[in-house]
Amino acid sequence: MKFSMLDLLTGRRHQLGALVLMRGETFIETIDDGGMAVLVVLRGTASVSRQRAGAQVGLHLTPRRGEPVWLTSPGTYCVVAKDHVVGLRMLRTGDGL
Repeated sequence: MKFSMLDLLTGRRHQLGALVLMRGETFIETIDDGGMAVLVVLRGTASVSRQRAGAQVGLHLTPRRGEPVWLTSPGTYCVVAKDHVVGLRMLRTGDGL
């Protein structure tokens, strides 16, 4: 997977934003083929989950504060705030876009 710092600085194929959630709020992130998302929780506690086909959860994790979480598999991810959350989010869209 290519990652260009120049593309990040010029805003091509990348979105950089804040992740601010109140306790109990959810945030849905959809990753396309060839894309990825990076989440960094700076304050608070959140859980990240991804549901596979059917009713079972295929991924469930609680990121540590300050450590990046790399979401590279295509699909829909759900971020649920267990506490008030402040963080950063970077989304890279697919190569064809």
